[in-house]
Amino acid sequence: MLIANHALAISETIQDQTGTDNVADATQSGDGGFISQTQNGTGNIVNTAQSGYAMSATSSQTGAANLAFIDQAGNEGEVEINQDGEFNLATVAQVSQEGGHVAVITQVGSNNLSYVEQLDGVSNDAIIYQDGQGNAIEVFQVGNANYYEGTQTGNGNIARIEQDWFATATTEQSGTGNLITLTQAGFPYGATAFIRQDGTNNTATVDQPEDSRYPVGSVDLEQIGTDNVATVTAATGGGSMAYTQDGIDNELTTVQTGRGNSISGATRGDGNRVDIQQDYDLNSVTVSQDGNQNEIDVVQEDYANTADIQQVGSQNVASLLQTGGLGSLNGFDATIIQNGTGNSATVTQGP
Repeated sequence: MLIANHALAISETIQDQTGTDNVADATQSGDGGFISQTQNGTGNIVNTAQSGYAMSATSSQTGAANLAFIDQAGNEGEVEINQDGEFNLATVAQVSQEGGHVAVITQVGSNNLSYVEQLDGVSNDAIIYQDGQGNAIEVFQVGNANYYEGTQTGNGNIARIEQDWFATATTEQSGTGNLITLTQAGFPYGATAFIRQDGTNNTATVDQPEDSRYPVGSVDLEQIGTDNVATVTAATGGGSMAYTQDGIDNELTTVQTGRGNSISGATRGDGNRVDIQQDYDLNSVTVSQDGNQNEIDVVQEDYANTADIQQVGSQNVASLLQTGGLGSLNGFDATIIQNGTGNSATVTQGP
């Protein structure tokens, strides 16, 4: 009698290096491969290449100026990189036709760079944590049900994320002079995003471009601190937005073009400015500002409109322009409430 049984053929590679200018190379082909590489020192390099199914690679580097390069081709690959020190680089490239990949990178120190590229597949995850100053994150994801999570602590950090298809994203920064740039194309089921910046002179740019036949939408933005700037652009999608600004002299500009629209938000503090433009379809805005010398400028063009603007404090300015269109869907409607002294409000409703 002959019995055949198919199981994962597991290959295992373990490398441990201590010292300076070491190089660890590992290549695996097949299913269930596992690679573990540990380096302690300065100027070390890890090169890992895996192909197959259910692969796993772990790299741990302690010291300065270390490099980690990990490539995976196949389905359900997992990568974990830990770097402790300064001027370290972690690069992950994962390509899949079916099952998703997971990349987890932790960098503790200053001036570190993480780059993750996940192409195709279902449910790709990139989770990155950086601790220190001048760190950078770059993530590029294409596939179904992608997910990204950031978190940078310190000053002068940069996060650049590009997601195609179903998207989702989360990123947080704490400190001064941080930058987030996020582009999401979320057809057909949507894109979401959460961005949080806590500190001074931070900049956030979110772009959800038109991606034929709708859902692209959502965005939750929170800025805490002083002189922060946020720009959000969303085209032809499910819409929505929701924001919170808490601090002084913060600025938010958002443009929504087509379909569901909406936007709801609150600003606390003095000298903050919010500019909102909604073009076509169902529109709607509910925003509030609590503080002095704040400014809201809202433009709603065509279709359902409605707006509710509330300001509490002194010397605040509110401006609202609404135009209609599309016959019975003409909306207009407007409510502006100001509580305080020296405030001004302008409402214009046109054809």
